[in-house]
Amino acid sequence: LKPNGALIPDHFDPLMIVDQLRCAGVVEAVRVSRVGYPQRYNHAQFVTRYKNLALKELAKAAKGSRKMKPVDTLVDAIAKKMVEIDPTLAAPIDPKSRSDSKVDLMEVGIQVGKTKVFLRRRAFDILENMRKAYIATATVKIQALARGFIQQRTFTEHCESSLQLQCWVRVIIAERKVQTVRELVNARKIQNAYRRCAG
Repeated sequence: LKPNGALIPDHFDPLMIVDQLRCAGVVEAVRVSRVGYPQRYNHAQFVTRYKNLALKELAKAAKGSRKMKPVDTLVDAIAKKMVEIDPTLAAPIDPKSRSDSKVDLMEVGIQVGKTKVFLRRRAFDILENMRKAYIATATVKIQALARGFIQQRTFTEHCESSLQLQCWVRVIIAERKVQTVRELVNARKIQNAYRRCAG
């Protein structure tokens, strides 16, 4: 690509660059790829990014006798959830058919290749919304547990400090009571001794 007509360094002519890209077919190639399946992840990235949406299914598949790739299990589980969220993604399923029947991935907008998973824009948006909702729910649960722990710790500290305060108050009251009883006992002794001497 030539940056400008005069070939001056560090001087870019945007119209000329766009025209060159258009003539080379780069803009059209990018547009066509974005129209089809704009989001592409390799299998490991896809599993890492979206495994939280189907943890039960992945664990079940790992324990099962049939060995399936984690990405296939994950895509099937996610596709079923996507159809539950938006029934317009897939053809209507016969109610008499089994509930674990496979969903047509082409209609949902997900394709699994040998090394990559391809997502259409609508499928990607639904997946990201599902992921955000899961993260938001998990965040609320973590915050609730943290707040509960903090409140429980604070409550325990308050209980211990109030118990200690009650103990100190009881000790002070008991010491005063003992002092009063001693004074009364000593006063009686003095009165008895005075009466004996006076009488």
